[in-house]
Amino acid sequence: MNANYVNLFILFFGLLLFAIEIVLLKVVKQKKVNFQQSILNIGLGMIERLFGILTFNFGLLFFTSLLPFRLIEPILNPYLAFIVALFAVDFMWYMYHRISHRVSLIWAAHLIHHQSKEYNFSVNFAISPFGFFVRIFVYGLLVLIGIPPEEIIVINAINAFYQYLLHSELWPEFKGWEKVFVTPKFHQIHHSSVREHLDTNYGGMFTIWDRMFGTFHTDTKQINYGLTKPIENHDPFHLQFIFFLKLIENFKLYSLKKATTLLFLGPEAQTPDLPRLYKIQINYTFSRLIVGFLLFSFGYIALSLTLLPQWFALCLGLIGIITYSGISLKQIPRKQDDNQN
Repeated sequence: MNANYVNLFILFFGLLLFAIEIVLLKVVKQKKVNFQQSILNIGLGMIERLFGILTFNFGLLFFTSLLPFRLIEPILNPYLAFIVALFAVDFMWYMYHRISHRVSLIWAAHLIHHQSKEYNFSVNFAISPFGFFVRIFVYGLLVLIGIPPEEIIVINAINAFYQYLLHSELWPEFKGWEKVFVTPKFHQIHHSSVREHLDTNYGGMFTIWDRMFGTFHTDTKQINYGLTKPIENHDPFHLQFIFFLKLIENFKLYSLKKATTLLFLGPEAQTPDLPRLYKIQINYTFSRLIVGFLLFSFGYIALSLTLLPQWFALCLGLIGIITYSGISLKQIPRKQDDNQN
């Protein structure tokens, strides 16, 4: 199947699963979903998917370009090759995931996935296109040790789907399973902002890496989802850029050496204040959600299947995201904003 059709299927199948989850949460857990948070999460996913299409072909080209430089020839036995690739991809995910929490330059993108104060399938959409781009280079290392590009792509998709299913409170605890597999409860702890839970449980499918490198953690403490310092402005574009802007402002406030060092230190090394990028009104309405989603879908499909000029399809998708997200082009005056805070 054409990779572009696969991308379309993944997006809309993921949204279908979230819709089913909303119903089940209401029936089984008697719990309502915070739709404002979910709209924000999905809006973030729209941005990631739109620009993800542009970088997907780059990823394929990059993997292919590394083939002449591989240090090890591929394993001939297909079953053994699959098992090795499965663990290798999961290990590289663990390394990338841990780095994304410990290096501020990468955390600037990954914090998007942790800003959600709820834990449901919509959290899967809250990711950054920058993170997708970085992972291309991380997984590219696997080509050098003999894992074929097509295996990396397929197993990465399996790994991503497994992690998608983890992001729900509908599942039981699967107590004891965390000795081998990442469970929903195990990953909930990773999403917690409780001090004891920070920087733990980075695994994607297997917990072996957390055990090996000392980041394995389980307990029964109350979980609080979200960031230790919440970001107030809730539109998807603001969240995509705000921490990057903070890192840029470090170069205005500090020496070149210190500002550069701060790029590679953990987020706890940064000052807690965030710069004011802008402050705009958010007005969610049913009509805007529908119209925005349809505009985005048409732009996304057109971009995936090259039905329209790339620049036009991209602009159409962006207009759809702005409309869907309830973004008002009227900026809140600074004085009024200060009174609200």
